[in-house]
Amino acid sequence: MSITILRNGIYFDGLGNKGVKKDVVIKDNIIAEVSDMALPIDGAREIDVTGKWVCPGFLDIHAHYDAELEVMPALDESVRHGVTTVIIGNCSLSAAVGKDEDIVDLFCRVENIPAKALSDWLIGNIKWTSPKEYYAHLDTVPVGPNIASFIGHSNIRMAAMGVERSFTEKKANKEEILKMQDLVEEALQEGYLGVSIDMLPFHRWAGVYNKKFTGVSVPSQQAAKSEYYKLADVLRKYNRVLQITPNAIDKTSFVTIMNLSRGGVFKKSIRTTIVAALDLKSNERIYKLLKLLGFLGNDILGAKMRFQTLAEPFKNFGDGPITPLFEEFPSMIKAISATGEERKQIFKDKTFRKQFEKEWNHKATSVFPRALKEMWVVKSPDASHIGKNFIQIAQEANKEAVGHFMDLLAEYDTQIRWWCDTSNHREKVRLELLGYKHCMPGFNDSGAHNVNMAFHDGPLQFLKTALRYPEEMSIEKAIYRSTKEPADFLGIDAGDISVGKRADVVVIDPSRIEAEINSDPIEDYHPAFGGGYRLVKRSGKVVQHVFINGNEAYTNNGVLKFHEDLGKKKIFGQLLRSNLGKS
Repeated sequence: MSITILRNGIYFDGLGNKGVKKDVVIKDNIIAEVSDMALPIDGAREIDVTGKWVCPGFLDIHAHYDAELEVMPALDESVRHGVTTVIIGNCSLSAAVGKDEDIVDLFCRVENIPAKALSDWLIGNIKWTSPKEYYAHLDTVPVGPNIASFIGHSNIRMAAMGVERSFTEKKANKEEILKMQDLVEEALQEGYLGVSIDMLPFHRWAGVYNKKFTGVSVPSQQAAKSEYYKLADVLRKYNRVLQITPNAIDKTSFVTIMNLSRGGVFKKSIRTTIVAALDLKSNERIYKLLKLLGFLGNDILGAKMRFQTLAEPFKNFGDGPITPLFEEFPSMIKAISATGEERKQIFKDKTFRKQFEKEWNHKATSVFPRALKEMWVVKSPDASHIGKNFIQIAQEANKEAVGHFMDLLAEYDTQIRWWCDTSNHREKVRLELLGYKHCMPGFNDSGAHNVNMAFHDGPLQFLKTALRYPEEMSIEKAIYRSTKEPADFLGIDAGDISVGKRADVVVIDPSRIEAEINSDPIEDYHPAFGGGYRLVKRSGKVVQHVFINGNEAYTNNGVLKFHEDLGKKKIFGQLLRSNLGKS
């Protein structure tokens, strides 16, 4: 029997109770005792955590690790920040159903993983053919954190209709709808959390293998609304969860989401998580509309909606034109899909430049603020650009700003790298959303847009903000909102370290949070990325210990160390199945 005693820590159970000084005893994989002074136990390992917080491991409620966990199952970039449970299968994309080449095309542009690396990971390695077989496979993977999954609508649409029809036919026929419903029902019977649907046009097919649909929005976005309702009916039957990415440029999509969630006079409402509640720079009033929608939908109309919320500024990087932020410009879709040399010619084309400038200057609200003064250069063949925004660079060149930006893209393409905070830039507004009852913290998007952003440390960012504003957000509430609350809403056994519960435990040094948690990612050249890199976060020694299933996966108390068996032996994370029963 393995026994660990955490002595003299400030214990937070995850249920929202205030932190109290306690000893915590972990025996094998459970919390065996929480007491004022635990008696010594022969053979036990004792760790002095005086002044440290002992709390449940955090949830990443929106991750895109579906492909990565097949080759790097430790998922250590989440574990190091105290995340012990991740939710995959989001935004209509999953690996549960589909041919390997099609899954590469679904993931590659959204995850921004080099096509060769992603192909090496998946081509020839997908042996499962159904949702049931996929979960049987996941049960064998030695994952670091616990995992749970939605099944992706894009995948089941392709499986039911074929790739061609999934893109070209808005309305599925009766037989195809029934096949989709059967796939969803099989998944729910196996314990999937629910279905993920995507309405956001900026998520596009990569065209690595099937070039016919290169740059086209993924299949879930091609569906008629009636198809969403048919799938929601299956979720309602099993009392499961709907995850939706709304169309940010079509406000009527929120009406559809509200109606899907509330059901109707003779239908029960279904739990619905929505990506995402953000404080947009492009429209600083939009977050109030989201709050109003939550109030109207839930409190007045009886829906069960939760807007997923990011706990830090939404900092995005771009390599020239290669960024998800430019996917919302119709003129840029072809450019992003093109080769570097093709793009240089595109950016010189007068017709293209005129169209791009028109799109750049349109007045409608968008995710991207479309402000060159907000875009800061961090890498360029011309060293004088570094540290300046594109307005400053244009002024120094005595050029019109948007035109000069296009000139730079024509000359340097991806050699010029820049960043922009698109949203969540106001700390007090961010905290308002994190505390709002119709929002749900934990949207980290880990594994997505790998060279454009990194939010693996979202829960720690939440704690940092809570420490700054204790009168508005207590630490126990911040921990509850990052652990037990989302676990209960999603229907998984996690987020609670009361006696008898699975020992997913994080030890945090609160004295380090302010100084050691920041928003700047670093480039990680992991060999699995085939010479490419991904952006990751670091949080110093804030997280001292991480226990998953009772085993210490990570320690950073003196020496940073991942357990040698993390990602190799199945003694840490588990596949968590839904605990929500049929309605």
